[in-house]
Amino acid sequence: MTTMNTSAASRRAFLKSAAALGAGLAVGFIAPGAGAQPGAAALRPNAFVRVFPDNSIKLVVHKHDSGTGTRTALGLTLAEELEVELEQVEIITPEHPFFKDYMHPQWHVFSTGGSTSVMLEYETLRKAGASARMMLVQAGAARWRVPVAECRAQAGKVLHAPTGRQFSYGELASDAAALPAPAVPLLKEHKDFRLIGKLGRKLDARAKVTGRQVYGIDVQRPGMLVALIMRSPVVGGRVRRIDAQKALAVKGVRQVVKVPAAPAGLLGGNQEGVAVLADSYWAAKQGRDALKVQWDDGKFARFDSKDMPAIQRAFLASADAPLVRTISKGDAAQALKSGARVLSSEYTMPYKVPNPLEPQCVVVEIKDGTISYWGGLQVPSNVQLAAKEVAGIEADRLVLNELTGGGSFGARESRHWLLEATYLAKLTGRPVKLMYSREDEMRALFYHAASYTRVAGALDAQGNLTALQLRAVAPASPEEWEPGYDERKDKMDYSTTEAISMWDFAYQPEHVDVGWVRHETGVPTGWYRAVSFIPNVFAVESFMDEMAHAAGRDALAFRKAAMKGRPRHVAVLEQAARQAGWGEPRAPGRALGISTNQAYNSYIAIVAEVEQVGAEVRIRRITCVADCGLAVHPGSVQEQLYGGIMWGLGHALYDKLDIEKGRVLQSNFHDYPVMRMSDMPQIDITVVQGDVNKPSGVGELSNPGVAPAVANALFALTGKRQRSTPFNFTA
Repeated sequence: MTTMNTSAASRRAFLKSAAALGAGLAVGFIAPGAGAQPGAAALRPNAFVRVFPDNSIKLVVHKHDSGTGTRTALGLTLAEELEVELEQVEIITPEHPFFKDYMHPQWHVFSTGGSTSVMLEYETLRKAGASARMMLVQAGAARWRVPVAECRAQAGKVLHAPTGRQFSYGELASDAAALPAPAVPLLKEHKDFRLIGKLGRKLDARAKVTGRQVYGIDVQRPGMLVALIMRSPVVGGRVRRIDAQKALAVKGVRQVVKVPAAPAGLLGGNQEGVAVLADSYWAAKQGRDALKVQWDDGKFARFDSKDMPAIQRAFLASADAPLVRTISKGDAAQALKSGARVLSSEYTMPYKVPNPLEPQCVVVEIKDGTISYWGGLQVPSNVQLAAKEVAGIEADRLVLNELTGGGSFGARESRHWLLEATYLAKLTGRPVKLMYSREDEMRALFYHAASYTRVAGALDAQGNLTALQLRAVAPASPEEWEPGYDERKDKMDYSTTEAISMWDFAYQPEHVDVGWVRHETGVPTGWYRAVSFIPNVFAVESFMDEMAHAAGRDALAFRKAAMKGRPRHVAVLEQAARQAGWGEPRAPGRALGISTNQAYNSYIAIVAEVEQVGAEVRIRRITCVADCGLAVHPGSVQEQLYGGIMWGLGHALYDKLDIEKGRVLQSNFHDYPVMRMSDMPQIDITVVQGDVNKPSGVGELSNPGVAPAVANALFALTGKRQRSTPFNFTA
């Protein structure tokens, strides 16, 4: 449990310790009741390590885990440098989560996401563990009155090599706590790692397979009400009239209340609705089924998502289209006029919904001026915002009970469910568990935005790529989330221009003109696993295949020729092609397609093999080679790559959410299919550690390249281009 209702005296002590430890490391903070015995001098050298005199060791992991293994990877990074086994420690969440060293170094909020957790926190956590280890070793040497060089740390003990004497960390905690933190922590060499790059198990694996893992949906509080919300069937609809008589007649139903839309100006806010609060989920569901609400449909009653490609195409052609260039080199417009051969294609993707296995669920309790939350709280800064804006409670009276989330894929980065639950807890004065059904999850908006991309390219007489021009039409990802976003000078949305920005765009012909055109429809959109890498990689990698075909060139060779100064990128392409049998004779009715991209400082190549069996075309095999730098926790890396491939196959095969006259048509997995075990082809994954000194991002790396690889393979097999997802798999 993370406790933040600390006293003023505790905070003064915290600030005093921060000043005393000004060595560049994070500063520790222990709240009352966080584990130390009264009067015991625990070692708290930084914000991530706690060593107590009773030999208990707590390592702070300040990132949410939605099943990705983040806590394992970060925990073992700390344990590696502290010289302890994971079995010797307890992994805890921060006692003071809004302390500056727990803020995301790029976003400046307390958040987990964007495949950044291990990549950005690796060095910080190694230094934290090493700092504590050095202080403990120094304390042991002082006790024995021997040189520090004669002592070493091992398995939670400090050993004196010449004499074989030893102290446990707990025995030295008080002495070490009195020492200054080292200015430059001495890190272990890569060759000496015991855990980093080697550990295969996950911390919570046993709890999950035995059913002991606790999720938000499992939480019970005395006097708690369970809430379900009925929302307008039309996007942005408003409540006109509520008839709650039959709902209140259901046994166990206690209240029916209107839930207003979020306060004006609060971005990422919820839609208006009507909540049914009851003693149990089943009673709340029956009550909601009996509830009668009349709605004002509003302006979206005529909105059809099938019209989006035409709407976005027309918007791109209009004089008002706001272009933000992400890459500009040479004169692409002129090169497109003078090319020996010029191609132009457009690619579209529909709205998509994250659909985590555990739908949104959170418990909120307001008691004695303190507000407490239980659940998969991926972005605690969103919780802080909800508490302040809805309940008027500041962070120093906020308690977070962080639980593992049952999946996220972007869904738990949203705010609307936190705002709703906070409002209901304040209104009722009782603990409230807000639960979404699968149908609620499907129709709660904040989807992955529909997108349109137009790409043009030129070839010279020898078939070399000379120019590329790309226009990606989509709304701004932060439009619903970031106050003041529109006033930024560069007008750049780095979450909508992934894969088409200068630092992650692979191809470098002489002339390049790449840009994003911001198009807002007013339909609430939100975060989604791999966000804009998905449509942007689909467009770029599909078009590169079209250009290679027009040039009469091998698709692999054509890509490599257009890359400059990217040896690690070329290496994964070559290895994936080799392992998939690229260029080798194939059995009749089989074909390969390839794609590649860079993301989060990692490189990946995907080769898809498709086959025709009678009138049916199916995906036979996916070959994946990824270079993610140092694989801190190899098991999690493999799992994330596999899960991403599964996610990408969903884009190719199924993912499409339809809105007709403002109404979402799909409601559950029967009409919005997701990938199942029986759907999966053979998956071959190879992890290349291209830089053993630092990790790079992997959580969202593998899914964007799957759809274009499959599309390119389908063209090789059938001669038909797939420029919209999901694909038409007829031969």
